[in-house]
Amino acid sequence: MKNRSKTLPYILVTLQLSSLIYLIFSGPKIAQGWAGLVLETAGILLGLIAIYVAGIHNVNVAPLPKSGGKLITTGPYALIRHPMYLAQVVALVPLVFDYPTPLRTGVLILLCIVLIIKIEVEEKGLIEQFGNDYIEYKKKTARVLPFVY
Repeated sequence: MKNRSKTLPYILVTLQLSSLIYLIFSGPKIAQGWAGLVLETAGILLGLIAIYVAGIHNVNVAPLPKSGGKLITTGPYALIRHPMYLAQVVALVPLVFDYPTPLRTGVLILLCIVLIIKIEVEEKGLIEQFGNDYIEYKKKTARVLPFVY
């Protein structure tokens, strides 16, 4: 991959991490109601399970497949291709709902857009790295939400 083609992934990571930091530190860190607490906990657990199943050595914050990485198709990856992205949104939505401001809502929307773009960038790299295996995996799974996206 050329240096120029690595610029976008790192811009996306910067936007993603900036959004996460802002949302975590600009309002409550623990959801106030039971429903929100269940969602926040589910998001955190999904993220931890996804990292555990993939293996920390196979995880990359940039949407660039790791050299020598493995295609993971078990655990949450058996249903969705990007459970860590879903986990972030599920964990943060109740926090934004508990303390909604136009800026926090806008940052959450920006985070969702960034994650969608990261998915597009990442999947191109995964097809390059894993070829037909990844194409077949895509046919059996949703990107983020089964039956939706």
